[in-house]
This record gives sequence, structure tokens and C-alpha cells, in this order.
Amino acid sequence: MTPAFARRHWIPPGALVFGQIAHGASWLLLLWIAARSPLAGVTPAMLAWVHLVALGWFTMTALAILIHALPGFTEVTWEGERLARAALWLFGAGSLALVVAFVAYPAALGWAALSILLGTALYLSPAYRTLGKAMRGEGAQRAIARATGVTFAFLILTALAGAGLAALLGGWPVPAWIALLPAVHAHLGLFGWLSLLIFGVSARTIAPIAGGKSRFRWMHPAVGVLTLLGVPLLAIGLGLGSQPLVWTGGVVFAAGAIVYAIDIADCVFRATVAHRPPQAFMLASVSWLLLGLAAGAGVLLGEPWQYAYVFLLLIGWVGQMVNAHAYHIGIRLLSTLYRGDDDETPPGALLDARLSWISFSAFQVAVAAVAVGLARYDPALASYGAAIGFGGVLAMGANVAVARRRAAHGASGVRPIA
Repeated sequence: MTPAFARRHWIPPGALVFGQIAHGASWLLLLWIAARSPLAGVTPAMLAWVHLVALGWFTMTALAILIHALPGFTEVTWEGERLARAALWLFGAGSLALVVAFVAYPAALGWAALSILLGTALYLSPAYRTLGKAMRGEGAQRAIARATGVTFAFLILTALAGAGLAALLGGWPVPAWIALLPAVHAHLGLFGWLSLLIFGVSARTIAPIAGGKSRFRWMHPAVGVLTLLGVPLLAIGLGLGSQPLVWTGGVVFAAGAIVYAIDIADCVFRATVAHRPPQAFMLASVSWLLLGLAAGAGVLLGEPWQYAYVFLLLIGWVGQMVNAHAYHIGIRLLSTLYRGDDDETPPGALLDARLSWISFSAFQVAVAAVAVGLARYDPALASYGAAIGFGGVLAMGANVAVARRRAAHGASGVRPIA
């Protein structure tokens, strides 16, 4: 008899479902916020929205994918995979509790953040042991292990800073300097954890999504070096209130982001894979990244674009890159659930092209409308954008349902994917 653990899915499907539920809920929460407030000042509801997106959608999805990707990238097996999988649920429960605490029960913020911190630590403990095995391998394995280890270090630093801030907001006795960390926490998470992770993962996933790798070998290490130089300088500058350091770190990181965007665009324009929607999402993602960085420069120059800056980078940059991978990796996983782990059905053979493009268009219109609404402090425009974004979630959900039906019952009658 096949052991029970042998059918353990290569990515935990429940964690991906959790992430997509958080995705949909984030648009509804944004709609509620825009309908009830003038979009001025940092409110508990806005903090809840940011963490619902960054933790519930992005980080939960990323950690789930890394269950499969970490050994795939490093060519070693997990050390303590069961613990890593279990830690996802503690992390998810803490993320949900944090969002609820922001809007309904601030006294619980510290405990929710501790749950997130514990879940993160329990996940990273076996992850670092796995990377330790890779460090005993060949040069390429060691390089990937080092880069992944640094990315995880940014995650734990972000979680530590977040736990301190949550404890402060929850009324716990904490050192006074914790109050200096909000911007540091945000940028460590956004640039040090999420962006650096995307830079690394997409270097591997661009080949199956577009059909070819980068033509420029120097670009990926250059992006890594510039990010590792820029993010600490930016974080230190924000913590110390030093504008020269903030500008220096921001410019260095932006240089890496521009190199990365050029590389991704080149891969997409040369794509040979006929399934275009994930490629379009990737191209949109790097476009929003550049616009978000431009908005950030505007903030440093005195423009009141703080909300638009955060939104463009969270939902435009990271969110659209996650959507690109959902339409590739997510559908690949869905296919294996019904056809076995050795299934190689292309995602484009299961999805409906019309729904793919409807969801793509809805998300891009939503990002543009909400970003402009936030920049202008226009709740009505932001509300319209949030409603359109939720429409994109519904279209994407319907497409996943189509893919599930085709995977379960065969893909006969599938329309060609443009």
C-alpha cells in the first residue's frame, strides 16, 4: 500500500485557497474603507487591509509555494517538512487574528503578532536546516541557498519589527524606540522580503511561463546586489530620519528594480509559450513596480501620494506577479490534484481564455482607479476601483472553477488559448 504521506501535494492547496480568499476579502475591505472614510490619516482599518494583503494573501501564498520550490531550487529534500506545513496554519491563524484585532479588538494585537512570529519561526527553522544541506552542495546550490537565506532573514526581521509595533499598539510595555519602526517595518517587508523573493523566484519561473530564460546573465546577480545594498540603507535611513540615506537606499534599490523590469520585459516580448495571460500579468507587474517607485520619489519630494505609493507596490507590483503565478503554478497544482503528481497538462489547456483576459483587464483597471483615487483622496474613485478589483477576483474564481472541471473530467472541448 502507498504510504499516506506519499500523496502529500507538492504545494499545500489549502494554503493557496487561504491566500485567494484573503485576496478577495482585501478588495471588499478596501471598498468598505473607501465608502466610510475620506482616505486621510492612517486608520486601523487601513492597517488591517495592508496586513490582510501582505500576510494573508502574499506571504501565505509565498510560503506555500516554497514548500515545493525550496527543494526544487536547491536540489535537496526538506528537513522537517511536516513542521513547515503545520507552521503555515499557525501563521494563517495569526494573520487572520491580526486583521480582526486591528478593526475590532486592539488589545489582541500583541498576541496575534506573536502567533505570526511563532509561525514564521517554526517554518524557518526547518527551512534553514534545508538550506544548510544545500550549502554543502556545489557552487550553484550554495549561491541559491545563500540568496534564499538572506531573503528569509528579511522575513524574520519584518516579523520582529511587526511584533514590536503590534505590542505597542496593543498597550504592551515596549521600548520607546519601537515607535520609530513603522516605515522600517513596511519597507523591510515590501522590498527586503516580498520584492527580493520575487526577484529570485521569477528567475526560475520565467522559463516555464515564457519559454526562455534571461539573455543577460549579469542582470540577476546585479539585481540581487543592488537590492541587498539598497534595502538596508533605506531601512536605516527611515529609522534614523536621514533623508540622504533614504534617497541613497531608494535610488540603489530602484536601479535594481529597473534592471529587473527590463529583463522580465525582454523575456516576455520573446516568449514562445502560447499561454499569454501569465506573461501579461508579469509585464503589468513590472510596469506598476516602476510607477510605484516613481510615486515613492514623489512622496520624498513632498507630494501627498503615500497611500498611492503603497497601493501601487502592494497590489500593482506584488499582486499582479502573484496573479501571474496563480495562473501558472496554481493551475498546475490544480491539475495534479485530479490527474496525479506526474501530470504535465499545460495551464492554458484548462483555463478559459476569455475569463483570463477579463480578470487581467479588471485588475489593471482597478489598480489604476484605486491608485488615482488614493493620490487624489477621492473615495468615490477608489470605491469604483475596489469594486472592479473584486470583479476581477470573481472572474478569476470562475476561471479556476472551469479549470477544475476540465481537470476532473478531461479537457475535451477546450477552446484554444490565445
